[in-house]
Amino acid sequence: PDTAVLALNQPAPTFTANTLNGSSDSLANHSGEVILVNFWATWCPPCKAEMPDLNAYYQAHRDEGFTILAVNAREGESLVRPFIDNNNLTFPILMDPSGQIVNQYQIRSFPTSIIIDRSGVVRHIQVGIITPAQLEHIVTPLLQS
Repeated sequence: PDTAVLALNQPAPTFTANTLNGSSDSLANHSGEVILVNFWATWCPPCKAEMPDLNAYYQAHRDEGFTILAVNAREGESLVRPFIDNNNLTFPILMDPSGQIVNQYQIRSFPTSIIIDRSGVVRHIQVGIITPAQLEHIVTPLLQS
């Protein structure tokens, strides 16, 4: 089994999950891209607050090889789908109903964002809201390298 732990400047632990649309997605599917893995829940006000900014950054940079994998923590489709639709979110939503990925990444609070570079290495761990300025400062240079 994959025993990798989440740590800065280490390869990101791999995972696979079902998307809100019922297909399967994994970290490996996005090899060579800059990835922001965002752990969130519908009951979390700061998660809700940062989603429009995340979506705007995603829309602006996805053509440069950037993606967001938004991992919903321990909720069901009936809660998640209306939230996504109401907020017009366009990035992939991964479902973690049992909390397996949350546990694997040792996530203690929401939101938490993990930024992974094109070679699969963890470059930044953000506990709490990540701002547009932080996205520009942390992610944009990774897209250009």
